[in-house]
Amino acid sequence: MRQQRVDSWWQQWTCVGGACAPPATPPRNRFEHLLDRYVDIAAPFIRGCSAFVTVAVVAAVSFALGSTGGLLLESGFFLAAGAYCLANFLRCREAHCVVTGLGWSALALAGLGGVLAGRDLRSREWIAFLLVALLGHLFEAVWRGVRGTNALRLGRD
Repeated sequence: MRQQRVDSWWQQWTCVGGACAPPATPPRNRFEHLLDRYVDIAAPFIRGCSAFVTVAVVAAVSFALGSTGGLLLESGFFLAAGAYCLANFLRCREAHCVVTGLGWSALALAGLGGVLAGRDLRSREWIAFLLVALLGHLFEAVWRGVRGTNALRLGRD
């Protein structure tokens, strides 16, 4: 993984981008190589200040496409963002990634359910997307306050 290491949440979400967790261990198998490649490819669009541009573009296009096309686009984006966070969590253990990864992946499924049910969930989904992001970072802040690290590890290491 080529993510640069930063020391603060502020640096993580500004144009510096990068990860605050301890560095990932070298990949031990093909699956970890695959996770690292996906994180490297997706990070420029999903991490740091570029994430705001990506979200704005996806939101604008999703509303321009109409209900069905927009929900399909949103679902794809939410799944890509959720998969990025889950891959990043598996490799780096950043605490917020477990919340955002699962939350955004579930949101992708909800969007597909909206398509099948013929319901326009676009506005609600973007609100939920932001709430999941806030909850994830709140969880990480609490974890860091209690454990002294934002790496989610349940053992004593």
